[in-house]
This record gives sequence, C-alpha cells and structure tokens, in this order.
Amino acid sequence: MAVPYKMIWDQGTTINRALVWKKNQGTEENPDFQPVNLTGYVARMELRNRVGGELLYRLDTTNGGLSIQPDDGKIVISVPADVTASWTWRNAVYDLELVAPDESVVRLIQGSISLSPEVTTGA
Repeated sequence: MAVPYKMIWDQGTTINRALVWKKNQGTEENPDFQPVNLTGYVARMELRNRVGGELLYRLDTTNGGLSIQPDDGKIVISVPADVTASWTWRNAVYDLELVAPDESVVRLIQGSISLSPEVTTGA
C-alpha cells in the first residue's frame, strides 16, 4: 500500500526531493529498517489535475525527472526552476511507482502537491 505524502513545491524554484525506500529486516519487537536495493528498477511519476484527469507533468528515469541511487534505496525527484516557473496550476495529485526488473510494480507514495505561487519573477 502506498504511503500518503502531501508536498508543497515553490513555483520558480528547482525541486530536488530525495526519498528512501526502507523495509523492516528485523522483527516487530526489534525493527531494523534497511534501504531496499533498487538495482534494475525504473521509476515513474505523473502529476494530474485530478485522478484520471489532465496530465500536468511527467517524471521518470528516462527523462531525468527521477533518478535512482540503487544501493541506498534512494529516489530523487528533480524539476528545473524554469519548468516550475511556467506552471499555472495550483494543486495536483500524483503517485510515484517503481517497476522492478521482473516488471512488478510498487506504488511507493501518493498524494497531493500544492504549488506555492512565485512572487519575485523579475531578473
């Protein structure tokens, strides 16, 4: 089950958000959360105006919007400042999925993104 995660992004800024996927390798009484090895995984994420609605932006490991550091279980979300400056939407929904080498899909996180409007837009 995906973890709900609400984000606020600042318009006109570079977005660099890192997430680490960890699983309990211990017991319930003695938890030991360790990063999941993401070797061979690809990641994808879409921002939409509503579930099933208009695609506002797509990030994935092919277009560079998402990158994976496999040994650390880390997924990095990256959006350039010129892209966020051009956005006119204020709220979006999203989910972030990981596709394993065996083609199985895990939805890691999902939720909403609020875009905080930029005030300083001059050079």
